[in-house]
Amino acid sequence: MIDTDLLSRKGLVKELAQGIRSMETAHRPQGLLVSSGSEQMDRCLPSGGYAAGSLLELTCNPRQRTSGWGGLSLALKMARPWLNDGKYLVMVDSYRRLCAPSLVAMKIPLERLIVIRTDNASDWVWGLDQALRSPAVGALISPVTELDDRSARRLQLAVEQGGGLGIFLRDQVSAKRNPSWAEVQWQVQSVSNPSSSASSPYASPLKKPSVMMERWFDLELLRAPGRQSSRRVRLGIDAQGEWIECDERKSPQSAQHLASQLAIAAPGRRDLAAG
Repeated sequence: MIDTDLLSRKGLVKELAQGIRSMETAHRPQGLLVSSGSEQMDRCLPSGGYAAGSLLELTCNPRQRTSGWGGLSLALKMARPWLNDGKYLVMVDSYRRLCAPSLVAMKIPLERLIVIRTDNASDWVWGLDQALRSPAVGALISPVTELDDRSARRLQLAVEQGGGLGIFLRDQVSAKRNPSWAEVQWQVQSVSNPSSSASSPYASPLKKPSVMMERWFDLELLRAPGRQSSRRVRLGIDAQGEWIECDERKSPQSAQHLASQLAIAAPGRRDLAAG
C-alpha cells in the first residue's frame, strides 16, 4: 500500500528545499552552465555542468598536499572554459611556486593570468572577495586551509555577484572541520600511472620546471544540488592538457571497479553549509 502521507511529506520537503535554493542563488546569473569539457564528469553533475556564480571544492588526502594539492591540474582544466571572451584567471600563490611552463602546457593564457600573494588571512579573504566580485574574472583558484563561517558566506556572495567560478583546493580534514558554501564538492585521489610521471604547476623554485605529463585521478562527487547518491569517475589529463576519458586501454581495471562502485552507490554526507 502506498503511504500517501509519506509521499506528501516528501513532496513538501522537496518544495521547501527548492524554495530555499532559489533564495540562496537569487543574486547569481540564472540558467548559465559551463561544461567541464569532460562528458564523464558532466554526466556526474545533476545540471550537466558548473553554474555561473558558484563555488567548487576539490578535496584531497592531506598527504597529497605536497604534490601540488592533488587537484591543481584538475582545477586548471576546469577553469579553462571560463576564460573565453577575454576573461581572466586569478590564482593564489602565496608561496611563489607557480611554474609557467606547466601552466602553458595546460593551455592557460599567461597574458590573462592574475597572481595574488598574501601574507595573512584577512588579506587573503579581501583579495578573493575583490577578485570573485569582478565580472572580468572568469575563474579563481586558491588553496584553502582555515575558513570561518562569515568569510565562507562572504566569498559565496562575492562569486554570485561576479558570475564566475571559484575553485577551492582543500584537504579533507579542513573541509570537514570548516565547511564552505561550495555547492559542488569532489573528493580527489591521484592515481599512480607506472607508464608516466607527473609534475605540478606548483613547482619548487630550486628545481628546473618540467612540462606537465599524463596524470590520472579518481573522483567522487560528495556534494551537488539535487544529488541523490555518490558518483565516481576516473579521468586523466594528457601531456597536451586534454581530458582522457577512462577506458580499458588506459586503465584495465578501472571500468570494472567503477561499475561495481556505481552499482552499490551509497548516500554521501551533506554539509549543512551546502544549503
